[in-house]
Amino acid sequence: MASEQGQQSSVPPPPPQSSPPPPPSPPPLASMSNTRPLERNVVIFGDSGSGKSSVINAIAQTQLAKTSSSATGCTFAYQRHKVEISGQTFVLFDTAGLNEGTAGTVPAAKADENLKSLLHELMSPKSDGIGLLVYCVRSTRARRALIRNYNLFYSAICRKKVPIVVVITGLENEPDMESWWDTNGKEFKNRGMHFEDHACVTTLHKHSGISDVFTRRIEESSVTLRNLIVKNCSDWVVDDSWFKQSFTAVRNMLSDSGSNERSLPSTLIICDPSRNEEVEIAPCIHGTLRPYFARIGADHYQVHRVPVPDSSPSNPEKKPEGDLLIYYARADEPSSARQMFLAFYTAYRGNMVPVVVVVKGLDDRQAAHQWVEKHIIYDGTGRLFSTFTPAEELGYDSLKQQAEQELQDLIRQACLVRSEKKVKSKQKRLARRNRL
Repeated sequence: MASEQGQQSSVPPPPPQSSPPPPPSPPPLASMSNTRPLERNVVIFGDSGSGKSSVINAIAQTQLAKTSSSATGCTFAYQRHKVEISGQTFVLFDTAGLNEGTAGTVPAAKADENLKSLLHELMSPKSDGIGLLVYCVRSTRARRALIRNYNLFYSAICRKKVPIVVVITGLENEPDMESWWDTNGKEFKNRGMHFEDHACVTTLHKHSGISDVFTRRIEESSVTLRNLIVKNCSDWVVDDSWFKQSFTAVRNMLSDSGSNERSLPSTLIICDPSRNEEVEIAPCIHGTLRPYFARIGADHYQVHRVPVPDSSPSNPEKKPEGDLLIYYARADEPSSARQMFLAFYTAYRGNMVPVVVVVKGLDDRQAAHQWVEKHIIYDGTGRLFSTFTPAEELGYDSLKQQAEQELQDLIRQACLVRSEKKVKSKQKRLARRNRL
């Protein structure tokens, strides 16, 4: 195990048997090369004082990152540390987010410089893409800047293509650390923040004279954090367009009002290969609906219903840009599922846009997730959201209502967050188009 300076250090042996079990070794990926081990980038972010460096030391089980109680640090400044967990190599990026007191007054030039450096590092040929976002939040921290940091890293930088987990630090004095989440976890969802998983930990350091209770909690926290990384890390390979798109999205988000209200509906691109795109517009009038606006739940969206794209190079038709892609697959047609999905994913730049896969003919979300993992996902796609819709002939109204509500919630959760500048520029383009 080595820090950025290349210093070698040995990792202490695993905690005693009384602690939670160590994480399992992750399964090998089909497309991995045998020439070097896979190194996944894990971006650990949060405002100063949230315990990022201490979390890294707990994961590494040694003093790898320098810790400080100072509330300084420029946005997007980072340090990288290489660690091994169960024989798998991870590169942990200790990254500064917006501080409570500086949100809205970020030094633009320095933040831009740091952001460019971070993005270049993450897309380096030596890197195997981005695998996981870890959001560090101190239990006593004020919540005002939480959502902005969440949107910056999860939506603007990582395009909601990787899992995001939250680590709550500073819980050593709680009667039961996990009970903090039972009481407070719903507050994140109420603020529009959804996480794949969570960990409630202490980041205290062992030292002579520390009580046995704290020692056990330190050991438990270390194993919990290592489990969190291995369990949730995925594979998302970025391309050259990611740098420009992410850099622009971050700058727009930093310079806008910070409001999450959408003054222009987000764009959904929906592909259902089993449906005929021609619909009855009115009695005896059939045709194809082009972009239209729809209300889904409480939100309005611009919707494009599209067929499975023609992969022929002779079809250079310009495709609309989406904030979310939704693809329908039939559970009873697994053999062609991946190939058809790949055509849609490629044509509509699914590597830069969140994707929801809806599996038709199943009766719960877990079954849909397993089906997608087996028949759709391939190396480098990043995180895919998945849900289900029951077979039409079942006629179970309660199950259909459950599927509809889950899909509505997932659309709201997975859709990219728009910045005010993006909205205004799109409004100008629409206005110009209307004048022509």
